[in-house]
Amino acid sequence: TLPPAEAVINPKRLPADHPLRELPGVGVAYKLAEGLAAARNRPDLPGTLLDLVALGIVADLAVQTADTRYLLQRGLETLRRTERPGLLALIELSNLRRETLTAEHIGFWLGPRLNALGRLGDANQAVELLTTSDRGRARILAAQLDALNERRKLLVDRTVVQALSLLADTPSLAEYNAIVLAAAEWHPGVIGIACSRLVEQFYRPVILLSLREGRAHGSARSIPGCDIHRAIQTQAHLLERFGGHPMAAGLSMHPRHLDAFRRGLSDALRDCVARAERRLAVDAVVPLSALNFDLLATVQKLAPFGPGNPPVTLAVREVSVQEAAVFGRTRAHRRLTIADRTGNTAQVIWWNSAESPVPEGTFDLALRIAPDTYRGGEAVQVVWVDARLREAPSPPPRREVVDLRAEADVRFLLSEADALFWASDPLSGVRRLTSLGEHIEAGGKLVIWQAPPGQDVLQETLAALQPAVVWLVARPSPLDSFPAFVRHLMGLVKFALSRYGGRLAIADLSAAMVHREATVRLGLAWLASRGKLEVVARDEETWVVRAADAPPRPDAADLQTALQELLRETAAYRAFARSARLAALGIDD
Repeated sequence: TLPPAEAVINPKRLPADHPLRELPGVGVAYKLAEGLAAARNRPDLPGTLLDLVALGIVADLAVQTADTRYLLQRGLETLRRTERPGLLALIELSNLRRETLTAEHIGFWLGPRLNALGRLGDANQAVELLTTSDRGRARILAAQLDALNERRKLLVDRTVVQALSLLADTPSLAEYNAIVLAAAEWHPGVIGIACSRLVEQFYRPVILLSLREGRAHGSARSIPGCDIHRAIQTQAHLLERFGGHPMAAGLSMHPRHLDAFRRGLSDALRDCVARAERRLAVDAVVPLSALNFDLLATVQKLAPFGPGNPPVTLAVREVSVQEAAVFGRTRAHRRLTIADRTGNTAQVIWWNSAESPVPEGTFDLALRIAPDTYRGGEAVQVVWVDARLREAPSPPPRREVVDLRAEADVRFLLSEADALFWASDPLSGVRRLTSLGEHIEAGGKLVIWQAPPGQDVLQETLAALQPAVVWLVARPSPLDSFPAFVRHLMGLVKFALSRYGGRLAIADLSAAMVHREATVRLGLAWLASRGKLEVVARDEETWVVRAADAPPRPDAADLQTALQELLRETAAYRAFARSARLAALGIDD
């Protein structure tokens, strides 16, 4: 039944083949603004809003067909010329170039930061960011969004680790046709993202539920061919409410029905899970020598890519790896040189692969190509998608892990002269990890004296350093309280002022304090807001500051709240790391 109103604007009321039928909410708002502007003889006004339309279409995962695709194309053109201080601050913080922005940049860099507010904070801040004309205020809001996004990543990371720990404790939970887990400490704003991560790992539907106030509220994610909404509907008698679509859903129930729901859902999914298998559609097989600008120009004519218009996936056959190197601020990625049988070579970027074994021998490679924006669009970037081995690789060497978390006296480690210590405690006479750029020789040793700030940081560090032996001590950090953190950070700033002219390497500060880089940046922003220092210049990797003695700014309280929240989340992960199984930490190589 339609509500009583002067007008009801809903594209779903249009015919099935109408080009506006699949318009997302941001598109509906734009078309309404377009109509109102035309009625008031201001037809050019809506065009100034198209940069926001592009953000909304991509961040909402809207199907990019018909008029939605047309609006996105126009919106991207506007976004590449935007002068909105909030967007410029967000683009700068994401280390992107405005002139070369694509839908992928929105999806992976800008959108998650804006969406973090809706998941964890007050979405009104995003409105202020996108509408403010004050560049200083825009920088502050962008920094707060970045901190909130880091907290979102930390919460997702912790939820996934805890879910894996539950499965390790009760392996039978992984034997159902859907993984259904519940915990009281899971944040309802991030469990959907955590579900997606687990779906990637187990390739079966996953439902995670947060237990709060006597109810279980959760999110579901599925795999192609398994309609999770229809499967949940078969258990409607156990649920208080539910809704969604074939690939994702939300639901709530009383916790006493959890076991019955898990069994019933597994029965409903039996046939589709039995048929499910991972498939990758390849659009064309090309020779390695064809990965050039001509092919890129052809592929880019099909952009922007997203739901309804997936990126073009190509494949090259019978290639091998000649060289491989870890790179990136967190040393999480790989840059490889591959060659075919005739000697043609190409560089390939393999994102988030530092923990994955590099294929040995000959293999077929699925890949995607894009402009290399790091070089100003003057090169073709080849991105690794998946590989099919033609020859099985040799098993990787095992890492020795010594768990000392329950030991009261671990002072003997201080005499390990060739070990590298990851610690914020004031240990004397030891080699400290100063950044992930530091190298451990083959057979090197790493002492994790303080637990890391998050699971992703732990995995990235192990991948970058590749130690043969790890001693896990995981002592509580003395720098997880707000007073101790800012006091120690200010001490490091004073040292940099006296020795390096105020130049601060964020990665080095992060390693020295065993905290995330985003936490360090937010701490520096808070010190600046309190008038303790002045920021002269900054980018993602380096800040230049000078001493100051100014009155506190109005935003100091907001920055302090955001910083305290990050510190609390980090402390919670460290507490978990002190008792979790090694398998749950992903450290028992």
